[in-house]
Amino acid sequence: MPLHVLHLAEDVIHYLVAIAMVGLAGYVLVRSVIDFTHDQEYSDRVIGGINGVLFVVIVLELLTTVLAHFHDEGFQLTPFLIIGGISAVRHILTIGAKESLGDESSQSQFNHAQIGLAINAGVTLVMVIALVLMHRSGAEAKGKSH
Repeated sequence: MPLHVLHLAEDVIHYLVAIAMVGLAGYVLVRSVIDFTHDQEYSDRVIGGINGVLFVVIVLELLTTVLAHFHDEGFQLTPFLIIGGISAVRHILTIGAKESLGDESSQSQFNHAQIGLAINAGVTLVMVIALVLMHRSGAEAKGKSH
């Protein structure tokens, strides 16, 4: 099979993945708005809204890496660092919202939540440091691996 046929097939699959991601992001965003307006506990609506919107941001960052294929930019590390940071912040916000909005829990659950916050804060810090180091070194602009 000629190599150009395989490249064409790869492009078609990338287009399908990109379309699916846009559809998923749109669906989750609409669903988050609908869920936010329904009769639930206020805390559940806030947490669900935060999770939904941040999930959409994560999907859009992943879409950026798929679209980079069409610009022949190769593998990009920056979007994955951003996704990791957003995921950690999303978890921090979820735990914080549950705690501040009156989610009753036992002492062991509270301790577990605090450990989770510390771990996610550490992950976020590492992701930010990695992004700063990449930006300062110009790693994204210098050489992108394929």
